[in-house]
Amino acid sequence: MKVYATIHHSDQVSMPDNYSYAKRVALAAFIVALIAAAFYMLGQHAYFFLLVFAGILLAVLFSGIAEWLQKKVNLKHGIALLLAVLIFFGTLVGAFILIAPTVGEQVQEMEQTIPTSMDKVQNWLGSFGVGQKIMDEVPEDMNEMLPETKSIFSKVTSAFSTTISILADIAIVIITAIFLASNPKLYTVGFSKLFAARHRTRVLEVLDKCYTTLKLWLLAMLMAMTVIGASTAIGYTLVGLPLAFALAFIAFLFAFVPNIGPWIAALPALLVGLTVSPQMALYAMLVYGAIQMVESYVVTPLIFQKTVDLPPALLLFFQVLLGILEGAIGLLLAAPILAVLLIVINELYVKDVLEKDQKQFASE
Repeated sequence: MKVYATIHHSDQVSMPDNYSYAKRVALAAFIVALIAAAFYMLGQHAYFFLLVFAGILLAVLFSGIAEWLQKKVNLKHGIALLLAVLIFFGTLVGAFILIAPTVGEQVQEMEQTIPTSMDKVQNWLGSFGVGQKIMDEVPEDMNEMLPETKSIFSKVTSAFSTTISILADIAIVIITAIFLASNPKLYTVGFSKLFAARHRTRVLEVLDKCYTTLKLWLLAMLMAMTVIGASTAIGYTLVGLPLAFALAFIAFLFAFVPNIGPWIAALPALLVGLTVSPQMALYAMLVYGAIQMVESYVVTPLIFQKTVDLPPALLLFFQVLLGILEGAIGLLLAAPILAVLLIVINELYVKDVLEKDQKQFASE
């Protein structure tokens, strides 16, 4: 009887153990499947997630302006958010009204100027052996390079549909940003409920740190873009470079893309300078190079000292990766996405896993 009781008791103990083990295995398998599905969705629909992140980024900007208004004027969140949206779009419209006529005229001039400079580049290439071989590959009759009428019609139709798609994407980003900024706690608290109760406070802390980092990063980036745009306009005007304001506006826009953007913005200035003389092109590159050096070694360290420090090489690799995968929007959002990833990795992995294990090992 004792032996039977012992065996029966051991069976009762082992059955719950087997059940709990099977439950843990099933839960682990479900988590792995969920992660795999998330990566699959991210790979197949990365553009959608980038649009969502763009909406989050704009919501951070709206919320940051609204918080500043609440502190200065003591307004309710809804009214402050409405004023923030009006200030943002009012600034865009006001800047467009002020600089659009000048920039528009200069851009039209640039459309005629840049082909002239390209002809000069072709003539310069033709003076070299390798350049002459390249020129030989270009057909003498440029009409041969023009597409047929049907092809032109299809391209116009494609351009129209692309424009509609871009406008729709912008509308989605703006609407998403307004919804997120109107009640951010609804979404952050809801997201934290996806985790175990003991981890929710920590998740909210990390989300708050990501928000603060993005807010400071956006503020710093807008300040850096303004400095680059204004200094470029002044520098180009002083050396007598034509189309100075249009070129400065291009430099202002591309300053949002670190590492790669400045190189892209330098090309139009070089081509415009070549229409005057090689000496003017050299002056333009010297002015732009000096501005970029001051921005890299003085302006950026001062402005970005309170934000996350993005390693230049890692940022460049990440920009190339997202640029290859998703084109312009991936390149545009690479820096803020990397900033968030670094915060999440540092907080949830480095501090909560590695350093925690190290402290426990040291205490033992």
